[in-house]
Amino acid sequence: MAVKRWRIRRSVCFYPYILLSFIILASALVPSQARAILHPLDGGGNFHSSVDVVNRWVAEDQLDVMVLIEVSNGELRFEREKHGYVGRARIEVVLESLDGQIVTRKRQIRTPALSQADAGARTQFQVFGVLLRDVPFREGRITCGVYDVNRRKPGILNAARKNNASSECSTAWVAEPAPRPVDGMALEEPLYLMQAPLEAWNPAAISDKVEESGWLHDYTHPSRRYGLQQDHLQIFQPVWPQAGGVPLEHEPVGLRVEVVNLDMDFALRDTVEFDDRGRQALAAGRPAALFYSLDVNLLPEGAYLLNLAPLDGEGRGSLTRFDVIWRLSALGKHRGLVLGEGHTVFSGGELKEFLRSSPAEQEKLLEAFWTDLNPDLESPVNEAYLEFQYRLAYVQKFLGGFGEFGAMDDRGEVFLLLGPADEIQTKRMPMNFQDQDDARIKVYQSMAPDRDGTAAKGGAAGGTQNINPYEAVGGVPMPYSYSAERDRGNIIYSATHNFPFELWKYDNGGNPLFPSRFSERGLQPRFLFIDQTGQGEYKLESSNVLQADE
Repeated sequence: MAVKRWRIRRSVCFYPYILLSFIILASALVPSQARAILHPLDGGGNFHSSVDVVNRWVAEDQLDVMVLIEVSNGELRFEREKHGYVGRARIEVVLESLDGQIVTRKRQIRTPALSQADAGARTQFQVFGVLLRDVPFREGRITCGVYDVNRRKPGILNAARKNNASSECSTAWVAEPAPRPVDGMALEEPLYLMQAPLEAWNPAAISDKVEESGWLHDYTHPSRRYGLQQDHLQIFQPVWPQAGGVPLEHEPVGLRVEVVNLDMDFALRDTVEFDDRGRQALAAGRPAALFYSLDVNLLPEGAYLLNLAPLDGEGRGSLTRFDVIWRLSALGKHRGLVLGEGHTVFSGGELKEFLRSSPAEQEKLLEAFWTDLNPDLESPVNEAYLEFQYRLAYVQKFLGGFGEFGAMDDRGEVFLLLGPADEIQTKRMPMNFQDQDDARIKVYQSMAPDRDGTAAKGGAAGGTQNINPYEAVGGVPMPYSYSAERDRGNIIYSATHNFPFELWKYDNGGNPLFPSRFSERGLQPRFLFIDQTGQGEYKLESSNVLQADE
């Protein structure tokens, strides 16, 4: 049942500095009083960042674009200096119009010195800002890159080129042609704040130096994640009146606030009014603004829509999104692990839904997935998820690692989906070029014998090694496999024919925790992994799960 609550709250008016926020998702469909359903961008790559794009109208014909970035301390590399551990980053923002005009901005960041514990904390964050001044166009595309100066991208080539680890995102961007509405009042998307002292705030003391210090640097909250991070949702809402102003006798001059859970099982309604100074500013045709605060202890965990609109229904409203998170495990989890887990357990339409969801929604989807697999709902420990965590830890340490797209090594993917193999045959340095051919036959012919050593493989007439494992003279004969011969023919002249390989054998289908492309496809799955680069990066080359036994 929906929970509804009405109240009147009088907020502080602020107009010396006008900040109008607008983050663009061009494809969103919205009510007439709002432009878009919006949430922060997720920067991806070597680490995760949250990026908020804010259109800031300085005057009716002058638009600044502010990019706010939030990165967890645990995502950055901090180096020890005289007064503590310091992180260094570089921000690059490019705004390009449809006709090719470009506005760009770069900025170097040096974090405050922190203790070693704080520098590695995933529940503490750094917030940066970049300002693009007087943008001459109103539509295009924006690209943002955050580069960790203290860390290189993995790989020899990146180290040689000195490429810094990065988190990048890009999206369509658009602004209103002008901030004023034809009638009534126009709201831009609100600016989200965190731990701002609203009750004691003196608007005249607010600094306009948004990049280096002051109000935005101290209190903006680009990721919009409330709950454990901050138990009060706080927003700054700028409002522009129509040309000529809003008459003082025009009642009511205020806003309607609606907070709705995306699951549509919780709703909260509120109203907020301007004070006398705000009414006078609107009557004179000047922009005004409201500060608004909401105790999120009233809200269950999840993703929410925040809808703000004029009470009289005239003008333009705003619709944005925020998250409420009450679990420390979700707040402190590496963003790449969340995305990687989703790529591993979901597929098809479920994966598409997961990827387009907000961080809080993604956590809920994963929680629901593992709850359905819990063998004992009365137990405080979900054995299925615990087993997945054991496998994940093993993959991270021994099988190539785990990232935002799942296991980085094909062996890791099979291990996560089927568990440990019953038998693994490994050749780190094949001494005979038929070793890999034999392993390939064993993939498709479960009764094929093991031929250890050179003599067991036989040879060709005249004493040389036979290039065809099925025509060997002497030794232990191997059964013929059409599929193995086909696979062998694809790489027989490749250098990988002599590279290290691993043959994984499952005797009884393995131990799948959930249905996947490798489960329920036979009782004796076989997988041949080849180190195709010679640097320990194993790829799945042959499998009787993908090609049936012969």
